[in-house]
This record gives sequence, structure tokens and C-alpha cells, in this order.
Amino acid sequence: MKILYLDPIVRTATSQNYKYYDGIFDELCKSNEVALCREVPIDLDQYTKYTNFEPDVVIFGLGWFEHKYYNKINNIHCPSFCMLFKPQNDLEQKLSFCKINNISRILTPVPAYKKYENLTDVRSELFPYGFDPSVFFDRKNPSRVFDIGFSGALHESKHYPPGAFPNENIRTKIGEILSNKNDIYAFWSSSDSRPARIPDYEEYSKKINNSKIWIATQAAFGDITPRYYEVAACGTLLFCQKIPDEYRDIFIDGYNCVEFNHDLSDFEEKMYFYIKNDEEREKITKNAVEFFNNNFTWKRRSDTLVETIQEFINDNK
Repeated sequence: MKILYLDPIVRTATSQNYKYYDGIFDELCKSNEVALCREVPIDLDQYTKYTNFEPDVVIFGLGWFEHKYYNKINNIHCPSFCMLFKPQNDLEQKLSFCKINNISRILTPVPAYKKYENLTDVRSELFPYGFDPSVFFDRKNPSRVFDIGFSGALHESKHYPPGAFPNENIRTKIGEILSNKNDIYAFWSSSDSRPARIPDYEEYSKKINNSKIWIATQAAFGDITPRYYEVAACGTLLFCQKIPDEYRDIFIDGYNCVEFNHDLSDFEEKMYFYIKNDEEREKITKNAVEFFNNNFTWKRRSDTLVETIQEFINDNK
């Protein structure tokens, strides 16, 4: 497939800190003809400026909206797919961009994809993230040093629109619970300033592998982030708040993850149970490693994207 990929973030210093920007793109490049455009092409009739082929599809990558460009792009003559995430930032403008440019398909990890379709008249699909199996894998660590761990932004609610989270400041609340426990060994690195967190993906993977349990909570508006897939792939128990209904065929409580309530009412009970019961924990982690490696590596996500695009092209000949 011949792809014109528009994204200013891919393979930059920013994507070194947030590797999920690169995941799909890197895999697409391995089996397709891909041209990368980092700037805003006001007129796609000028595509020869970016590539020597006529594209089968234009993909607006995860980093596209970093341009803050929400206006009309002229002459999009082929199917166009737009990846939309971070709905806490300029959602109305992002949806407007998709509508005025007659985008063929919105792909988003946010559960409200049907709402986006209703607002834009653009077909929208849930498109989950993935993970890099060369970094996130079970290192067969015989002694997991930490009972439980977490690393990430605090997501303090004051920085987000109202209603962004089912339980405001949940990560801060969890941190307070763990800080008062003297009978567990927890790894905790959380802040709304990135330098305070783990700076290296290899080190991040090792920390997960050194923990029996790793905590995951939703990003704004129910976004199920790459963290969920990365943790599960490491053979560490994915311990997460209640999964949105739209994701229930992927994350299955008691099978490949363990859920806790939004209000944390069962958090401590479940935490202690799975710290102490190695056999029960390892049954779930074994399922998770197999399931997510079979279905949610970046290669599998790339293959799914190409299949989705090809189906659209075939249906609209």
C-alpha cells in the first residue's frame, strides 16, 4: 500500500519520550511504501513535494494535531484516516477538522467514538493502542522485588476539563494508600512533571518486570493508554480501574487483568490477595502475555489498520 503519513512528532525527540507515536508508523514502513510529511500541506495536489508516488491513502497520525491546524486542506483525492486522541485538548476543533475535510474514518482509542461519529457524520471506530514486544516482554525474573508499582503523570483534575475522570485525582489517592502501608514494598514514581518519572523505556520495562503487580488507571475520558498493553506483556499483573464497556472484549477481569472499583473500595483487598497468591496471579499473567502478544503488538495493530483501509477502498470502488 502507498501511504502518505502526516505527523510532525514521529521519529523526533518527543517520540523518544512517548514511543507510541512511532509504533504504528514504524511497522507500516516495514511492509508498505510510506512517505512522511511533517509540515501542514495546505493542498495535497502538491503531494509530489513529499513523495514520488500517488498515495492510496492519507493517514493523519497521532501527532498530527500538534500542529494546532484545524482548517481545510485542499484536494484530498484519496481515502483519509485520522487518528484522534487526547480529547481533553481542543476536541471541538479536532472534530471540526475531520468534518470539513471529509475524512473517511476517525480512529480513536477513546470510548466515545460513537459520539464523535454523531457529531461529525464521519464514521468512527475504536482503535486501541499496542506495544513494542522487543522492549516489553516477560524477562522471566525469578524474584520480583516490588510487590506493586506505578509510574506516570498524576493527572491532577485541576488540569483537565470537568468530567474527564470517573474518580478525580485517583492516582494521588492510590499513592496515599500505598504510602501508609508498611507491610508492602512499592515502587512509586508519579508527577505531572515528566523528568520526575522513569526517563528510559528499557528501564521502565525492567521496573515493571521487577514488580508482582503494576497499576494502570485511565487517561482522560476513558482513554486506555499503551501502559495497559505494556504491563500485560511483561508478565506482571495488570491491576486497573474498571474498564470501559467498549474495551471489555480486550481486558477481561480475572482472565488477563484484575479490576478495582473507581472509588477504590476494593483496592486494598484485591492488592493484598494477588501479592500473596502467586499461583492465582501467575495464571492471569500467563493468559495476558499470550493474549496481548497474539493481538496487540504494534505489528498486529499496523496489520489491522492496513486491513481496515483496504476494506474501505474495496467498498468504495
